Amino acid sequence: MTELKALADEYFAFRQEADVLRLLWSGSLDALERWEDLSPAGIHEQQDALRDFAARAAALEIDESDPREVSLRDSLVHTATQRAVSLTWFSELEAVNPHMGVMPLAQVFLGRFPLTTDADGERYVAKLAALPAMLDDMAAAVQVAALSGRVALASHLRQSAQGMADLAADPAPLLAQNPPAESSDSQAWQERVRAVVSGDVVPALQRTADALVDVARRGRDDSEPGLVHLEGGAAHYEALVQGHTTLPMTAQEVHDLGLAVIEELEAEYLKVAGPLLGTDDIATIYRLLRDDTSMHYSSGEDIVADAMAALDRANLAAPEWFGTLPTSECVAHATESGPTAFYSAPSLETGKPGEFFFNAGNPAAWSTYELEAIAFHEAIPGHHLQFALHEESQDLHPVVKHLGVTAYLEGWGLYTERLADEMGLYSSDLARVGMLAADSLRACRLVVDTGMHALGWSRQDAIDYMAAHCPMSVDQITQEVDRYIGLPGQALSYMVGRREIQAIRREAEAREGFDIKGFHDTVLGYGMVPLTTLRRLVLGAPAG
Repeated sequence: MTELKALADEYFAFRQEADVLRLLWSGSLDALERWEDLSPAGIHEQQDALRDFAARAAALEIDESDPREVSLRDSLVHTATQRAVSLTWFSELEAVNPHMGVMPLAQVFLGRFPLTTDADGERYVAKLAALPAMLDDMAAAVQVAALSGRVALASHLRQSAQGMADLAADPAPLLAQNPPAESSDSQAWQERVRAVVSGDVVPALQRTADALVDVARRGRDDSEPGLVHLEGGAAHYEALVQGHTTLPMTAQEVHDLGLAVIEELEAEYLKVAGPLLGTDDIATIYRLLRDDTSMHYSSGEDIVADAMAALDRANLAAPEWFGTLPTSECVAHATESGPTAFYSAPSLETGKPGEFFFNAGNPAAWSTYELEAIAFHEAIPGHHLQFALHEESQDLHPVVKHLGVTAYLEGWGLYTERLADEMGLYSSDLARVGMLAADSLRACRLVVDTGMHALGWSRQDAIDYMAAHCPMSVDQITQEVDRYIGLPGQALSYMVGRREIQAIRREAEAREGFDIKGFHDTVLGYGMVPLTTLRRLVLGAPAG
């Protein structure tokens, strides 16, 4: 274990320095003053180092009977390999996505760091001062790639440019950070922040916006949103599929699975939602769930209040289903930007609680029936149990605590939406329909992500398919589709991961002495691992 741990320590230190954007989600103060290196040279250097880490880990001789060694070795190999794959074309395609790109995430998280000392404050000011260089590197990478035809959708580039121009005109989100708790002069610190934002960051945002508008003239049309339309894109997407699912699946196999799951779900809708809505027509069910204004929120405060009520029920029920529970608190927040809903893990070092966020910029976009499933997914028994238990463990290496394996991470989140039903957490049959709606979204992802990136679907093809097979509003569907365009393959991990965890559980249940608490404790006990490794940890043998 000593050699493996030394390599894992070296690898984690590298990741903490190299992929700084990941640290925004956690509020970590590691590398606080820095940003990601988005230059082509910086990306290639990272990829070479990552592949070297993966090769060195794979070559190590470990005790294959020790689950902690197996989980750490496998997670190191997987996360290094997958990160290297995902960095391909990151700067020119993903970083400029209007929903999941660099600046949408920065707007959400830049004002939430747990600064304590004057030194923390200095590092934060340095981070703001370094933002223009990253934006310039990103703009240059986009411009160079566009010359060879590797370019994002024109519509996405224009949306991202408009978002940056709007932020330049009103940089309030960049001024939201509280001064360090122990600051010697809070007013002077805030004045420095304002000076850096107005003097350095705002001009850089406008420069980048102008550059993206210029590149948009070469941007792809909405009829060709997928990687399959780029040279080498089809092969790259297949690598992303295997990386995000951690299983040996092809894009076509994932696509076919999605079609089958949609068919299964529609039978459930007829059984659960049909009697509530007085119809046995699936299209009518979707229309009523989508359009009935009585089932939509009017305020972000109501969204948060209902989410916290759901979590109170989950906290009471959890001891019957889990042998080990975290001590870290979980709280909900409404935000005006960023993804629809997302979670940020607790930090023992800073005292930051687990937090989950709802984009309540348009509360009416949220259906009351879908709220509970999302709360259970993001918090308890979903991501909060997962991350808080990992964070509080004294035995887990930071690699398996903090470096995400998407299929494990999101597979667990989606698994817990159905687990919440077993636990009796949904407050009504209508809320259970929300569970089905969440499943519809994840099943549609299998179809439309592969449809666009492997089968050549247009953006409108994807929107139309989702509108016909799930009850989300067209605005929500459009945002989802734009996310898949900018983050190829990631959305496949949810349903594929959930189904593999369910399959592992079914096999475990068939064995004598099965205990649900023990099963859940094992699934959560070794950190974030590939699904093939999870099967081995739970069942004692590799898949096959």
